[in-house]
Amino acid sequence: MKLKVLFLVITLLGIGLQAEELTVPETAVIPAAAPAGEAAKLKDGNALLDSLLTLFENLPPVEKKGPEGGDKVTKGGLAEVDNRLSQLARDAKAALEAGLIDKIFFFRYKRMLTIYKMVITPVIKNELLENPFMKTFEDFVWDTTYERWKWDDKDSIAKMAAAMEEEFVQMKIYLDSRQKREELKMKIGRRILPPPPPPPGKKKPEAKQPE
Repeated sequence: MKLKVLFLVITLLGIGLQAEELTVPETAVIPAAAPAGEAAKLKDGNALLDSLLTLFENLPPVEKKGPEGGDKVTKGGLAEVDNRLSQLARDAKAALEAGLIDKIFFFRYKRMLTIYKMVITPVIKNELLENPFMKTFEDFVWDTTYERWKWDDKDSIAKMAAAMEEEFVQMKIYLDSRQKREELKMKIGRRILPPPPPPPGKKKPEAKQPE
């Protein structure tokens, strides 16, 4: 039951973020060489984040035949969400290989896709997948908002939604501050590290004693 509620919260979270009108530059989607006649495109970091905001939009109902002679059974579009997540994973890898994003953004984005994937995957109490799922959720919330997360807590869904929102915002800021970060790295250089030790066998000059 909680997984269904969490899925709903994350869907609403995506709608809320989109309402803030995060703009994507015109250069966000860059045409690439089209393989086998396909109109393949490379997405930069902003376009990849923007795709998360539309993850649950325009989901077609999936119709499956019911018992013989019965009516068709219409189910939700979680299969389409799963397909979109897989495509975004491929898009992120292509963007990394093309140099449009760096490894830091790539692995943080991939982690977000994993969280979404787990949210839409039904897990029953005491199943084999329960412990890995819960551990991944706990680590994600702690790494993002430094909140202790447990599935049985009454505020677990709110904490997960807050962590996903925070990570999205941080990744957006990470992209927007790229030039500033490079400037700071140049300024800091090796000053952040302790001085290297003297070469082996070379003694430090002794301080002169006052006469």
